[in-house]
Amino acid sequence: MDDAILIRGTLAGRREDFDVLVERYQKSLYAFAYRFVHDPDRAADIVQTTFLHAYTNLGQFAGRSSFKTWLHQIALNELRTAHRRSRDEHLVPLDEVDEPATTADEGTGSTWKHTLERLIARLPLRQRTVVVLRVFSDLAFKEIARMERMSENSAKVNYHHAITTLRKWMRERDT
Repeated sequence: MDDAILIRGTLAGRREDFDVLVERYQKSLYAFAYRFVHDPDRAADIVQTTFLHAYTNLGQFAGRSSFKTWLHQIALNELRTAHRRSRDEHLVPLDEVDEPATTADEGTGSTWKHTLERLIARLPLRQRTVVVLRVFSDLAFKEIARMERMSENSAKVNYHHAITTLRKWMRERDT
């Protein structure tokens, strides 16, 4: 069923229509949030708050972007708020955290994935946001630009800089 039909149904009072939207998008939103906070509980909280805001403000959804993009924008705002709050906490830089030991049954794929996630987390927030939205949430540069309030070209440049930096860091780790 189309998102627009489910949104109209929710606004008409059919809560089960919103449940379908939650079911449709909660996994991708969780993956999106997790890539920023690297904490399952915090990611789940971000997703829950995102859907709460979406539900209570659904009447303001104008349809200028897809519902998926709108949800990601809400989640991104929640992540930024959480990031601002956490700056006051004592955080250990990722560079100072030891790599976990690899177990015998853990393949190189999971080690590579873990390394890549750690490197993405080191990117400046704007570059990290663009990479995660593009690669993991499969959003177009036009949608990312709208969410980040930048030009489409700036979104592409941020993505290019992030990928270049990630490649450099990966090469440094291999040497």
